[in-house]
Amino acid sequence: MSVAVNGQAQLPIAVSPDAAGEVRVAAQELADTLSRISGGSFQLRTEPVEAAIFVGTLSDFPQLPFDTAFDLNADQRDQFLLRTFDKSLYLIGTTPAAVECAVWDLLHRQGYRLFFLTDTWEVVPQKATIDVALNTTVRPDYITRQAPRGAPWSDRELVRRWQKRNRMNSSFVLNTGHAYGGIRRRNKQAFAEHPEYFALVGDERPTGGDAKFCVSNPGLRKLVVADAVAQIKAKPTQDSISMDPSDGGGWCECDACAAMGSPSDRALTLANEAADAINKLELGPKYVGMYAYNDHSPPPNIKAHPRVVISVATSFIRGGYTVEELVSGWQSQEAVLGIRDYHDVFAWSHDAPRRARGGQIDYLTRTIPWFYEHGARFMNSENMDSWGANGLGYWLTPQLLWDVENAERVDALIDDFLSKAFATAHEPMREFYRLLNLDHDSVRSHEDVVARLYRQLQEATTATTDERVLARLNDLVLYVRYLELYGEYRAASGKDRQRLFEQVWRHAYRIRDRMLLSTVALCHRDRFRDRSVTVPEQANYSVPEADNPWKSSRPFDDAELRDILEAGIAANQPTVLNFDARVFSADLVPATRLGLAPVKPGRYDNRNRGRQQVFTWLPKDAREITLQVTGGLIAHYRDRGPVRFALHSDQEVRLEAVATDDSVPPDGEPRSVVLRSPHQGLHRLEWNDGSDMTQVVWPDDLPMTVRSTLDEPMRLGGRWDLYFYVPEGTSIVGGYSDSTRGRLVDGAGNLQFDFGTLDAAGYFSVNVPEGQDGALWKFVDSRGSRMLMTVPPYLATSLETLLLPREVVAADQQDH
Repeated sequence: MSVAVNGQAQLPIAVSPDAAGEVRVAAQELADTLSRISGGSFQLRTEPVEAAIFVGTLSDFPQLPFDTAFDLNADQRDQFLLRTFDKSLYLIGTTPAAVECAVWDLLHRQGYRLFFLTDTWEVVPQKATIDVALNTTVRPDYITRQAPRGAPWSDRELVRRWQKRNRMNSSFVLNTGHAYGGIRRRNKQAFAEHPEYFALVGDERPTGGDAKFCVSNPGLRKLVVADAVAQIKAKPTQDSISMDPSDGGGWCECDACAAMGSPSDRALTLANEAADAINKLELGPKYVGMYAYNDHSPPPNIKAHPRVVISVATSFIRGGYTVEELVSGWQSQEAVLGIRDYHDVFAWSHDAPRRARGGQIDYLTRTIPWFYEHGARFMNSENMDSWGANGLGYWLTPQLLWDVENAERVDALIDDFLSKAFATAHEPMREFYRLLNLDHDSVRSHEDVVARLYRQLQEATTATTDERVLARLNDLVLYVRYLELYGEYRAASGKDRQRLFEQVWRHAYRIRDRMLLSTVALCHRDRFRDRSVTVPEQANYSVPEADNPWKSSRPFDDAELRDILEAGIAANQPTVLNFDARVFSADLVPATRLGLAPVKPGRYDNRNRGRQQVFTWLPKDAREITLQVTGGLIAHYRDRGPVRFALHSDQEVRLEAVATDDSVPPDGEPRSVVLRSPHQGLHRLEWNDGSDMTQVVWPDDLPMTVRSTLDEPMRLGGRWDLYFYVPEGTSIVGGYSDSTRGRLVDGAGNLQFDFGTLDAAGYFSVNVPEGQDGALWKFVDSRGSRMLMTVPPYLATSLETLLLPREVVAADQQDH
């Protein structure tokens, strides 16, 4: 059927005279947007009409001329249908929020897009004739879809508009914020009269903002339950309350609380009792939200109430667990699951590309479906106003949350973004966004990325004359200028650092309305700023622009934008390598098979933090590894859980670890760990200590080899001297160094390269002298990582401890 023909509206838009305010607004937005698309004038009607675009809820139109297929489960509220029937088009939702989703789904099908927050990134197609033929019922995979949800200081009006037009609004509200402070404030007198309700920490019961409760206290539990009941009675329509503990540590140390179990057990006990009480009110299903986060992230030892929703945090995890282990552990205790992700945190990314999860397309397409498949139905995530770096990922996220199968169609979604946002300039922008969001070269330098981004923007600007496209490209030119300025500032010191920081500050403020950067975080939040720079009092963010020498809202004109682009290209050159990288297998065998002469042993610091991985070779008659392990070498980080070892063999058909151990606590005391395998030959050993530093003393009689590639750099700390093998016929030893400390010597002991000659981290290339291929070379007195690109990326302290790719050994052993 035709909704518009030759710029003329064919149908009015009909709403019930009793429709909710949100439904009326959605219907008017539909009318306005269809008018913008077609040029016709769509009118809103509340009186009965025979043929129309009917917009409303089931209760608005109880006598539909066809059957519906809604699942009216109380938790699955946001369902809608789009159906053409008997000269009319129906947009019917189960709730007002579902009606909003129906409206913007229909407009999305017509080509409307709001990619980023501002009007610049709105795409309104021009179609004088609009034909529609639909019969579909839709519901979201995730009940709540608050990712991205906007930074604390975001323009809330713009964020809400973007969320609605990308179907992120939900009828169900899950409250999960830290709740103990609110309970305390609502019950001041009771806490004043009963200081024993607060957690015992040492010999005191702190009462500050992040104070915990003495959960074992019956009076405290009774008060918390009564408070939960009072919250629901005060607002009977609300879906949930939060029972998430206050932030930080400070859990009660009394004997009775210890007997209750872990912080997770105690927090869940309160949540369970609150959930039980509020559901006995018979006001409909009521939920209690809580995070699995910080000290209460490890899975509990008690079952969760069926109406307690646990949102598993993907960062700030304690106990050495992976996110996957937390999901499995909480699910085993029958918790309804949600996810609390961190798609961008300014302190982690500073709005640079390739750092935040929200801009990593492979992360989004892997995790969002995985969480769903493992039971998660709620999502919220922290993010910044980092639309320059993460805009594509931010736009893709709600598409994935609505329908996780979109992960299989992500290439088509990216094509949709590129073609609609950039039209004839879509191909150069494809490479631009590949560099931002899809490139996996983890050691590509900041300067190299900036240089390449500028060049893609230059190519794009020559490929279009569309003013709307050029406006979007101008936004991105200003974002890349921020990256350029930020890189210069971070590389500077002394007075230059302060001067360059001021440039970054001024630029970030001047482009704040484009919503590409977390301007408030950068310019106004001291906690995000390094201590080597300052903001003068007169330039404080709170000082009005008229009196502030650093603030300017002067628009960028075309000449200034052109100058920025041309100067950026001139000042930043892409990295060009003079060697071709090679790929080597991970099928390793002992290097001793080459028949090389032994070498003087090297060294490494056996104290390291975080995830470590090494390769070893177990003989047939001794298929075990005995390690001397000391965990928790950094005393104030000893809340990270035990050191967790996992031994893997490719011969294990189940592809699971053949041995694990988590017996070493982070207490600074040495212990023995024995890992046994049913297999001989190549094994991979991984361990993780939560970054509280662990010493692992390796047995002298077993190989220990580390791998170091661009995708997986070595993680050794301290100074080290390690060997690697240069195969026969190699002409260049090439790679990347993230440090300027160390030297490279060939098999004859001759110095071939001094990393101290590098100005900064970067690529290195060394010609192999005649007769020095087929030999062990050595990195001497080194720090940081060396990622090898032309030779096998495996390093060890000696010939006897080195493992090499089987194909390399097979090719070269006949020559030795």
